Amino acid sequence: MAKTESKDFFIKPEDYKKAITSGTDFFIQFQRFIPEVEYQIVKMIHRYLEHYDLLYHKEAIISTVKELINNAIKANLKRLYFETSNLNINDIKDYRLGMEKFKDEVFQNHESEFMQSLQQSKYVVRTSFSVNNDNLVISIINNNPILESEIAKIKSRVNKAYKYQDIAEVFTDVLDDSEGAGLGLIMTLMVLKNSGFPQNVFTISRNDTLTSINLTIPVKAINPEMHVRITEEIMKEVDEIPALPDNIKEIRQIIRDPDSDMKEIAKTISRDPGLTASIIKLANSAGYVTMNKLETIDEAVKIIGINGINTLLIATGVQKVVENRYKRYETVWNNSYKRAFYAQLITKRINESTRLGGQAYLSALLADIGKIVMLSLETDLIEKIKTMTGFKGTLDSSLIEEISLGISHNSLGAVICKKWNFNESLITTIELIHRPHRAENQYKNLIYTVYLADMMVEIENNKFKFELIDDTVLDFFKLDDKKKFEDYHLSLQEIYYSKKNS
Repeated sequence: MAKTESKDFFIKPEDYKKAITSGTDFFIQFQRFIPEVEYQIVKMIHRYLEHYDLLYHKEAIISTVKELINNAIKANLKRLYFETSNLNINDIKDYRLGMEKFKDEVFQNHESEFMQSLQQSKYVVRTSFSVNNDNLVISIINNNPILESEIAKIKSRVNKAYKYQDIAEVFTDVLDDSEGAGLGLIMTLMVLKNSGFPQNVFTISRNDTLTSINLTIPVKAINPEMHVRITEEIMKEVDEIPALPDNIKEIRQIIRDPDSDMKEIAKTISRDPGLTASIIKLANSAGYVTMNKLETIDEAVKIIGINGINTLLIATGVQKVVENRYKRYETVWNNSYKRAFYAQLITKRINESTRLGGQAYLSALLADIGKIVMLSLETDLIEKIKTMTGFKGTLDSSLIEEISLGISHNSLGAVICKKWNFNESLITTIELIHRPHRAENQYKNLIYTVYLADMMVEIENNKFKFELIDDTVLDFFKLDDKKKFEDYHLSLQEIYYSKKNS
């Protein structure tokens, strides 16, 4: 199990996951923002937001919390610097003198030395999590009182961040970067703004001994009008997604008939040359695990069996729908094939049946179907979102989720799979792929498998790290050791690329 306490930090209560479930407060306390602390905080934020079905805010909240923590650490370093320099931070003359030297002496020349001193000092940072009525509150607290002049500067940054239309305006303004709350804070607050958060979610307070910066996250939709508009548009898109082709539905009915034999199934499929070619091509692709190259549908039925053929039928049908309607999202689809391949292989690690391998393959293949649909929203709606939020860049699916949508692409994927009348295990797996700890026992093997495959693909795309993978899943697969995990991941990669290049 991953540690929840070390000499570099401590968490209270130690079982913070139980605290989240029960709705009680919890916190992590530390002096330096080292990678181990960062990983713990990211995991805590993920579980905290997930419990309230707010994962679509995850990236904006994590980037904001990290920036605020870095500012709190800098504030502590500043106090320490003033103390060791025998300067009175409350004296205007000493303050000016100290700030002139602080940046050069600490950050440009002796940062590591001062960081070590900080670890031996009385100064700490606490990141606390609580629930207040219909709001989640994340507070970054350090045990030294901020000066009134510093509060004024931070409030000025907040006001500016919510006035700027785009990042270009920030760089044309004159920023005083001698303070901890400069350009980084403005850019972070612009992310919050672009994600639909109003200015009042960010507050700062102090007393004689503490400074507290609070993020207040509404549990309900921030922008009800936009939430309704986007939800309506997505549901309209879902309604317009075609059903699986009739020929595939007919063959699946034959497969379900216990009196059907393999010859009959092969003969029925072979009547449709296009479908036959698609199934054989998919069976021989890098995205599907087969030992031998298949030449005919008779071979395919014999070698991969009825369950395997059923899996390939569904995959072929979905592929046709997606290619006809969403062809431009090829990269998402390619990642899906790799994830499906990994998931199919991972089932062998727990000695599971070929049936689970087929379910894992399909669940992993379809996990991003909601993302594809989300990226296909009408252009005028995307432009309206940008106008309302002041966002000037290219919207990806995570930003659409964050901008007051209130639905994740995984939940949307589950809705689409319900439309296609897929089984409950596949629908549940897609819905919970990023929330594996919610898996009921009957679906645990499947959800853990698809989650692990997804994490491997995300790591390859530089969007995730080993340290952030759910501890329970790593324990389940006996991969909690980083070297063990990396060796296993590499072995799957080698098999995948070997097949791809064969």
